[in-house]
Parts: sequence; structure tokens; C-alpha cells
Amino acid sequence: MANILSPYGFDPVGTISGATPNFRLSKRLIASTYATAIYTGDVVQPVISSATGYIAQWASGTATTQVAGVFMGCQYLSISQGRRAYSPFWPGSDANGDVTAWVIDSPDALFQVQSGTASAVTLANINSNATITTATAGSTLTGRSGMALSTIGTTNTYAFTIVDLVTSPPGANGTDTTTAYGNVLVAFNFEVFRAGNTSIS
Repeated sequence: MANILSPYGFDPVGTISGATPNFRLSKRLIASTYATAIYTGDVVQPVISSATGYIAQWASGTATTQVAGVFMGCQYLSISQGRRAYSPFWPGSDANGDVTAWVIDSPDALFQVQSGTASAVTLANINSNATITTATAGSTLTGRSGMALSTIGTTNTYAFTIVDLVTSPPGANGTDTTTAYGNVLVAFNFEVFRAGNTSIS
């Protein structure tokens, strides 16, 4: 059955080493004035002009910027609610002071993600690098990301490396390796704790 494009961002599923995925969540900051929403499963990047831990949503077209990790939620003092709010996404406003964000930045982390390209991802693409598309917006109902994989190639500054194809459970969306929009497993490539490598394929 052909896959349907339904991106959900980067979902942590394990580690390269096979160890239990109990990597810690690193604390980062989002400026209260940062007006772009960030959703669970979104890739984030450092704010280049800041050396104090601020992050922003990864932007399409920044394929030469190292990623800071994958966003997994945040907490902030809500102006509208008058209390500390815990949220799976940063809505882009409503914080009094900096927002505390939690990100997965372990260089050993593995993620499942859907390909957003119109071509099938095949066994020949394993060990290739890939960048990200933000064409689908995240959901304010679920807090989930809409990011997907984009261009596949050998460029050493592409954010992720394709590790494997997802083929189970059979018949589930994203498991048809002969059509576009397949699910794949990826690891960090060009990340703050991992230098980018040129793909071997």
C-alpha cells in the first residue's frame, strides 16, 4: 500500500549502540520574544549570535548550520495563565522571561522520521546524509512536529544520517519501501556534539 505523507517530526526510538535510550534531556533556553512556534519532535538550532544556550526552530535552507538537538517540550511562566505552564510545544508567545526547553542532543540517539520527498527511500540510501523540510506545520492540538526528511545526499553538513528503513508493522503507513514518504531511522550527523561526516554512499 502506498504511503501517505503525514509527517510527525523526529521520534526518539533508541541508540546507535543498542543501549537503553535513557539519555538525559538537556536544558536550553528560548527567548520570550522568539515568535516562532516549536513543537515536540522539531529539530532546533543554536541562536548563532548567542553563546548563552538559546535555541530556535531549525529553518529550511540552513543546511550548513549544526543542529542543537530535537525539542521535547518546555516550561515557562505563562502571562495569560498566571502560573508556570508545562507544554509539549512553545506557542511563540505568552512567556514572562526566558522559556526553559528540553532537547535530546545525545550524539548516540536514534530517531524515526518520515521522508518528505516524492521519491522512495531505499536500501541504497542507507548511510546517506539528509536534511530537513519544515513544509508541514506542527499541530497546536497534539503539540507534535510536522518536520520530515528532505534532500538526501553526501553533503557533510546535512543534519542526519539514514541508518535503516522502517518496515514494520507491515501495512502501516510509512512502511512501504517501494513508494515515497517512507519512515526511516536516522542518527545525528551535523550536530553540536557530532562533527559532520561526508556520506559513504
